[in-house]
Amino acid sequence: MTENMNQKKIELTNCDDCASKNLTPMPEKGETWCDDCGLVHKDQKILANDNGGALFGEGAHYQAVRQDADMNRNIGGTGPKMRFGSKGVHNPRKYRLLEKIDRSTVRNPHPFANRVKRNIEQLYGRHALHILEYIVEMSCKPLTGEQEQIRKKLAKSLNKRLGMPKQSICRKDKGIKGSSEEQNAVIIAAAIVELAGELGIMPKFDRRSTMAKAEISPKQISNARIRILQHWKARLTMDWAVMPPRKNANDRREDSIAQAMEHVFEMLGDQLAADDFERVLYETETRLALLNEGTGGALTINIEPRMVVCVTAYASLNFFGLQSGAADLLADVFGLTSSGIRSRYDALVKQSGAGTFHDAGAFDVSKPCYDVASDKHAQNALISKVRLGNVCGRRSSLP
Repeated sequence: MTENMNQKKIELTNCDDCASKNLTPMPEKGETWCDDCGLVHKDQKILANDNGGALFGEGAHYQAVRQDADMNRNIGGTGPKMRFGSKGVHNPRKYRLLEKIDRSTVRNPHPFANRVKRNIEQLYGRHALHILEYIVEMSCKPLTGEQEQIRKKLAKSLNKRLGMPKQSICRKDKGIKGSSEEQNAVIIAAAIVELAGELGIMPKFDRRSTMAKAEISPKQISNARIRILQHWKARLTMDWAVMPPRKNANDRREDSIAQAMEHVFEMLGDQLAADDFERVLYETETRLALLNEGTGGALTINIEPRMVVCVTAYASLNFFGLQSGAADLLADVFGLTSSGIRSRYDALVKQSGAGTFHDAGAFDVSKPCYDVASDKHAQNALISKVRLGNVCGRRSSLP
């Protein structure tokens, strides 16, 4: 009896760690569990005349443990804190859920490379991504451990060029690098696409749309393109990379002309009535076919493809009497000057009339070039490509 009177049970009302009152007694185990943080408490049943310091306080021999080793981290410390905000998560139940999600998530070791790939796919299409994925990996991922060891022993110039382009581009001064990680990713994506166009790996793309959407400058794209090309050449020097298959001159010319046509007729579609647009389209295609454009044997092979499309479209508009203001509209499509288009057109007409330039009648605006009854133009590969693009465009706009 005396022993029972001297024996005193110290009631546990709050968790020692989180101060929660949601406790579950487990008498069969001599423990009390905290439902919020999972801490396991030993039942504190002692004799009143015991040395309590041996059980409790800083000098205690017993230390409480958690049910789950993952709970040993302070709530809101690491783990989910890194993924769900700098202030951490203070709700214990939510923390445990987020902790499980955090630990079960597969981490991508190179998220920036995926960001660049996503921008290429969104801005230029999935086909472009399939072609350029190799260059993205090369630009945004470090060398292998073995390559890095070799790099350290190389001359300073080659050592620098073998450094990861992504790091160099993203650490430039303000105005050269982007204002955010996303903008840097767009800059590198645009630079890779532009570089691929210059090397003939794929068709050239008009950079203006990308620049307007992402608010980036030509200087930023050019800097990134130069840095990536330097790195690529350095890898080629070390035999750590190969040059992908490149298109021949004929294919590159055809792609450039077809792309320029698409840009021009996208603009004319907003400016002309449906009937006029259709007539100008077929007339321009026919004049380009007469010049044998889209091949390496084009009569205007020495003229830049965008200018060729502009002057032939201008000739067609002249034939239909729609040339008023046309030079300004055509110039805006490619960032050219209206006076440059008009002067080049006048020069070609004069040279054709003088017999110093053979144009097969492409710049003769006294008669139509397109013949509805003839199937000659329908068999032209360049015309078929643009016509197919127009048909697909119409279908995609239908409800």
